[in-house]
Amino acid sequence: MFNCPRCGLVRYAREGQKTAKCLRCNYNIQITPEKIRILARVEDVKDAIDIVKAYKARLKS
Repeated sequence: MFNCPRCGLVRYAREGQKTAKCLRCNYNIQITPEKIRILARVEDVKDAIDIVKAYKARLKS
């Protein structure tokens, strides 16, 4: 799980994935430790979805 460096949208990607497109601002994110800060790592996609939902809910409140 990581934030888009341009707009801050929280999203996730598979381990080893090098780039991801931001769903809000369409920015092409380079997934490297130098470019972004990894907020969480999980083994299962369902866990990633749950963590992103919980993180977004916490930001809204």
